[in-house]
Amino acid sequence: MSEDQYEEFVKELETKYPDMFAHPYGGVAVGVGWWPIVKSLCFQINNYVKWKQQQKEKYGRGEGCPTVVVRQIKEKFGGLRFYYDGGDDRVDGMVTMAESWADHSCEECGKPGKSRDGGWIRTLCDEHEVERQKILT
Repeated sequence: MSEDQYEEFVKELETKYPDMFAHPYGGVAVGVGWWPIVKSLCFQINNYVKWKQQQKEKYGRGEGCPTVVVRQIKEKFGGLRFYYDGGDDRVDGMVTMAESWADHSCEECGKPGKSRDGGWIRTLCDEHEVERQKILT
């Protein structure tokens, strides 16, 4: 992954979801293999929050859903961490699902992976674990 690709990824999130990334936040620090998970999560949260607001405004149904504001997206102990404010129980469930999805996806390529020890805990597929072991030895 190049610096340009990373910058494009972050800019895409900030442009598509300006309410979610409107405030200063701690950045995005995950491998390219998890980018589709993060994109999908942001898409789902955004659509859900908008739908809840429409239900409240148009039909007087429900209480809406507080805007989700991202604080930080990162890898920690080999897992995806999506820190945010706002949302409701359904958003909490979406975040839990995305974090669980990442627990079984390679950080580097997105293929099926698992948690690997060896200094820094990473979630990697077999191929990327072999590459990592070559570097470590």
